[in-house]
Amino acid sequence: MDRKALLKQAKAKAAKFCSSKERAPFQVYEKLMAWELSEDEAQEVLAELTEERFVDERRFCKAFCHDKFEFNHWGKNRIQQELYRFRLSQEVITEGMNYIDPDRYQKTLEDLARKKWNSLMDELWPKKQKTMAYLIGKGYEIDLVMETVNQLSVSQQ
Repeated sequence: MDRKALLKQAKAKAAKFCSSKERAPFQVYEKLMAWELSEDEAQEVLAELTEERFVDERRFCKAFCHDKFEFNHWGKNRIQQELYRFRLSQEVITEGMNYIDPDRYQKTLEDLARKKWNSLMDELWPKKQKTMAYLIGKGYEIDLVMETVNQLSVSQQ
């Protein structure tokens, strides 16, 4: 098979790969490289897919932020950490993070804290520690976690 036909086939496969769900440009590039294209060929196909809007890093970032917050209840730190894996620019990551509604973010944090707090049968201090560790592990900011857990502990006494 000549290179031109191979590139056409790779583009078609990559377009199908992108149409199933949002993909980061880096994911598509890795997939193209796995299909044994040269770097230049992979970049060329990726550029064509971007031009045809199969790949859009801003759209991917927005969808990723939305999904991880809404369905996984991840905090901003965790989402941002995961986005770095896709080699997106800081500007795009910041823009994507701004789509998370601050009021919903705070309410989700409070709901998670209350649920974790009520599931624990420990004394006050271990209960606070475990709740805080859980929320920090979900990626919520330490200052917000401390404030939320302290309010929760005061209201529960």
